[in-house]
Amino acid sequence: MEQERHHDPVVVAIERVLEAERAAETRLQDCRQQADALVTAARERAAAIIRRADARITNLHTAYLNKVSTEIAQLSDPPASGGEVGVRDDAELAAAVQRLAAKLTGAT
Repeated sequence: MEQERHHDPVVVAIERVLEAERAAETRLQDCRQQADALVTAARERAAAIIRRADARITNLHTAYLNKVSTEIAQLSDPPASGGEVGVRDDAELAAAVQRLAAKLTGAT
């Protein structure tokens, strides 16, 4: 009787369908694992890019703050020749700082 069942076309077709479903489920799980690995790798790369960008932005801000501080110090320090101070009052100093800020930011 067992041999007759294996030769029955309906049984053979059902077995093929069941085997195809098992194979498809296995392939689907493999694809999900590959997709998860790709997403994880992409997130790690994105996090690394963000860290590098943040570090570069911080370095750029620090450099500009140092440049502005140096320029302000030069504007407010008396000349080395011992002559008269180039900036005579607070209003003139404020105007010089505004001009420097405009120059550094590209504003007119």
